[in-house]
Amino acid sequence: LEDFLTDLVSRACVQILPKDPTQFNVDNVRVAKIPGMAVFDSFLLNGFVLTRNSEGTIKHVDDAKIVVFGTEVDLSATETKGNVLIKSADELMNYSKSEEEAMEKCVKEIKDAGVNVMVAQSTVSDMALHFAERFKIMVIKCPSKFECARICKLTGATSLARFGAPLPEEVGQADRVSVDEIGGTPCTTFVRDSLESTKVATIVLRSSTSNQLSDLQRAVDDGVNIFKQMTKDGRFVAGGGACELRMAASLKELAEKTPGLEQYAIRKYAEALETIPRTLAENAGQDTTSTVSNLYAAHAQGNLNHGINIEQPGTKDMLEGMVVDHLVTKRESLRLASQSAITVLRVDTIIMAKQAGGPDPNRAPGD
Repeated sequence: LEDFLTDLVSRACVQILPKDPTQFNVDNVRVAKIPGMAVFDSFLLNGFVLTRNSEGTIKHVDDAKIVVFGTEVDLSATETKGNVLIKSADELMNYSKSEEEAMEKCVKEIKDAGVNVMVAQSTVSDMALHFAERFKIMVIKCPSKFECARICKLTGATSLARFGAPLPEEVGQADRVSVDEIGGTPCTTFVRDSLESTKVATIVLRSSTSNQLSDLQRAVDDGVNIFKQMTKDGRFVAGGGACELRMAASLKELAEKTPGLEQYAIRKYAEALETIPRTLAENAGQDTTSTVSNLYAAHAQGNLNHGINIEQPGTKDMLEGMVVDHLVTKRESLRLASQSAITVLRVDTIIMAKQAGGPDPNRAPGD
């Protein structure tokens, strides 16, 4: 499973990797959770997946020209209320007909601009949907402004604050926009395979339970964030508690050479670092004391890359087992933990908050 997820995450990150790797954005790797099937049925899509159905009957468009509206798809109304006095049926027919003609003209202008896919962030009126169907325009409703922004980033479209015909530079493109049913869930996919590298990639996760889907999503997010850190610093250290134990051993040696009260603080810091290998051994069901002692002995013999072996009691070389931690993550966690401890030690006075109002629960009745 680890190798399968690693392959998905690495391919997704490489697809959206910019020319300057330090500008890598983790938000461009999206995750779509769809219940059903097995974990190994998950796949990577070179584009964006929207877990919604289209509004009309058009479900597939090739060579899509996309316009994105950040407002409702309807004719603009006046800000003040007004009354219209209609005296006959002909006046009623003419009034509704003029509204239909205005909507038809507006939708026709959008069609003449080459648009065949319309994405709306707000509501879509029935009349606008009717004429969009007549002019063979696919209509998709996307309430989330963040998802609309990602669609714009993928297709190159511009989110418009008005309903009307877009300019040529405001129209986005995609190779295919289609509604596919995945595990009983209708999903709208925006695919752009013609580009060598797209700006958005989506990992579609499949599983039988929602809890496992959430666990898989967290694993993917962790992998993408590690890739982000790798673009800044590609150095790794041995995992499995090997790094923490090596630092603890070095600090204990330093404490022996340090005179005064500072040696006790250094020794306590070393004991705090032992928490990581002790916790790993405890979670693996091993005897923490003997396991940590064996790990100290292995490091004393020069096996500095040895860590806790969670598969069977003992230690093993973490680099050979490909168990590593990122250096930046390890360094930042130590820095933040040290700063938190120093902040607490700097507090001279603690103000205790008393319970406000209400009777005293310890007071006897009648007192």
